[in-house]
Amino acid sequence: MKSRFSGWFVHILLIIVVLISVIFTALIWITPSYLQRLTGVTTAKRERIVDDSTTADKVKLADIYRPVSVGLNERNKTMQLMSNQVDVVATTLEALAKVRFSNIEDPRSLSKQEYLNYLKKDQLLLLNYGDKTSFGAIKSLLTETPKDKTYTFEHIGLDLKGKQVYFFNDDQTEVYTAKLGKGDLTQVEKLKTNENIKRVPVTYRYKNDDLLQYYDEALSVPRYSYLYNRENIGMYVTRLLGTEKSNPASLTTREQGEQTTYTDDSGQKLSVNNKTGLITYTDYLTNDTARQNWTWNSYLTNAFSDLEQLGANLNDVKYSEFDEQEKNVIYRSYIDGFPVISDRDYGTYQIQNRVRNKKIVFSQCSLQVPVPAAGKAVTLPATKDVVKELEASQQVEVPKISGIQIGYSVSQNSTASLVIDLTPTYFVKYNSVWINYEDLINGKKVEG
Repeated sequence: MKSRFSGWFVHILLIIVVLISVIFTALIWITPSYLQRLTGVTTAKRERIVDDSTTADKVKLADIYRPVSVGLNERNKTMQLMSNQVDVVATTLEALAKVRFSNIEDPRSLSKQEYLNYLKKDQLLLLNYGDKTSFGAIKSLLTETPKDKTYTFEHIGLDLKGKQVYFFNDDQTEVYTAKLGKGDLTQVEKLKTNENIKRVPVTYRYKNDDLLQYYDEALSVPRYSYLYNRENIGMYVTRLLGTEKSNPASLTTREQGEQTTYTDDSGQKLSVNNKTGLITYTDYLTNDTARQNWTWNSYLTNAFSDLEQLGANLNDVKYSEFDEQEKNVIYRSYIDGFPVISDRDYGTYQIQNRVRNKKIVFSQCSLQVPVPAAGKAVTLPATKDVVKELEASQQVEVPKISGIQIGYSVSQNSTASLVIDLTPTYFVKYNSVWINYEDLINGKKVEG
C-alpha cells in the first residue's frame, strides 16, 4: 500500500511541475520584454546583431570549455571524484580561482608507458576534458601565452606537492610542464575529505591507439528526470537567418511532411523537424579561405561564437568533442560529469565550420529543471566487463571502437509529456558514432 501511494505521489508531483512550467512559459511568451527582445534584432548585410540586454548573464568561454570530470591520484591509485550532491568540477575550479599557471616549457615526447606513469603520478589532481582543448580555451588560468599555440591536451595535472602543472596530449603522448603559481590550495585539499564526494577507482589504458578510461569496479549511477523546454522556432529563425520584418520577401517558408524549411536569398537555410524538434541550419555561400589555416584553437573559439549567437540555455552544456576530419565541434549537456547522448540531440549542439559552408545542428528542446526520477539508481558493470561483452559479440568489429564512456540515454517519460527520463549506460564510439553498447551488441546498425 505504501509503495502504491508513493507511486501516485510521484505522478501527481510530476503533473504539478509540468503545469507550473506551462504557466510560466505562457507568461514568458506574452510579456512585453520578450516582444521587445525580438524586435531588437536587426540585420545589415547578413550581419546578425542581437540585443541581449534583457537576457540572463551571458555564458563565457571558460564556462563551456571546462573539465567534465576531476580525478585524484593517491597511493598508486587514480580515483574519479563523483557526486550527485556537489558539482565537483565547479567546486574544483572555484578552489583554483586565484591560482595561475606560468613558465610553460616545451613538450616532452614519451613512450606510452612513460606517459601512463605521468598520469598516475602521486598527489596529482587531474582535470579531464571531453576532448582535446587548447591553451586559448583556458587563457583565464594562464599568466602568459605559450609559444606553441597549436598544442592541444585532454588533461591538466596539478602536482599538489611539487607545485608543477602538466598538460597531457593522449594521441602524441606528449606532456607540457608549467609552474603552479602562488595560491591557496586549502580548498583543493578539502576535496579529499568531502563526505559528499565518492571516490571511484579508474585506470587509463590504450586500446587501438586510443586512450580509454576504465572504471575498475561496478558503480551505481542515479537516474534523472528533467522537465524540458521546447523553444519557439521563431527565435532561431530570427537569430540565425537574421530576418527582419521590414524585409519579409527575403524569407521563404516551405512545409513538407513533418519538416518546415526556411530559406532566404543569401544562401541560408534552416530546417526543423516538427516532431522531434531537430534543427539544421546551413549557410551555403560562406567562402572563408582563411579557415584552411585554422588551428584547433581557431575552431574552438569560432564555434563558441556561433554557439553564443543561438541564445539558448547553456547552463549544463560543456565542450564534448571535436571531429577534426569533419571540422565539427560538439557540445553536450553534462549531468554529474556524464554526457547526455540522444538520437534527437537533446542538449547537444554541433557546429561545423568548413571553407565553403557552415552547419549548425541542435534541438529545440533543452533540459530545464530536474524532477523526481522514476526508478532506482542503475548499477553499471566495470568497464573491462563491458569490453569483454563487446569483444565476444558477433555484431561488433572491435577495431572500429575508438572510445567508451558512461553517459545518459534519453527516453520520453510515460506519464508527463514535458518530462524526459535520463538513464545511465555505457556508450561506445563505433564508426565515429556514439551508440548504447547494448544496442551495438544486439546488432543495431551504425553508420559513420
